[in-house]
Amino acid sequence: MPKSIKILIFFVTVCVLSSCNNAKEKELQAREQQLVLKEKEFSEKEEDYKSLLMLRDSLQEADSLKETVSDTIISAWPDSLAGTWNSRLVCRESSCNTYVIGDQRTEKWILANDSLGPVVRVMDNNRLKRVLKAQYRPGKAMLSFQPDSLSQGGIKINAVLDDFNKKVIKGTQTLTGQDGCTVRFSIELSPTPKK
Repeated sequence: MPKSIKILIFFVTVCVLSSCNNAKEKELQAREQQLVLKEKEFSEKEEDYKSLLMLRDSLQEADSLKETVSDTIISAWPDSLAGTWNSRLVCRESSCNTYVIGDQRTEKWILANDSLGPVVRVMDNNRLKRVLKAQYRPGKAMLSFQPDSLSQGGIKINAVLDDFNKKVIKGTQTLTGQDGCTVRFSIELSPTPKK
C-alpha cells in the first residue's frame, strides 16, 4: 500500500476517533449540566421542606401555647365581667321534693375580686345569701359553694358559666342536698343597668 494511502487512512482514523471523542465529551458535558440542574432543584426542594418543617413546628408551638393560656386559671375577674349582674335561674331537672321543673328565682350576682381570688356574692333582697368561690379561665368560669357546719340545709352548689356575651352570660347550676338529691338550673345573667 502506498505511503500516501496509509497517511490518509491514519488521518481519517484520527478524525473519526477525535470526532467520536468530541461527541462523547459533548454528551458528558450535557449530562453534567443536567446533573447540576437536578442537584439545584433538589437543593431548592430541600430548602422548601426545611421551611415547611419550621412552619409546622412554630404552628405546633403556637397551639401548645394557646392550650396553656386557655388552661391557665386567672386570679381575678376581668373588668368586662366584674360588677353586678341580674340572675335568672330556671329549674330544668329535679330529684328533690323542694323544687319543681319550671321553678324560677331571681337574685343579684356580684362578680368581685377579693384576697382569695374571684368570687360571686349572691344577694337576695339586698342581703348576702352566699359567696361562691370562682375559678376563671377565658371563656369558662367554675363556681362552687361548700357548706360549713353552721350552714342550714347543707346544700352544695356547683355552677359553670360557659357562654359569655357582652349582654348575657349563660350556664348551669347544680344543687346537691344532704340526702343526695340534685336540682339543675339554667343560669342567665344580664348586666344591672348603671344608675
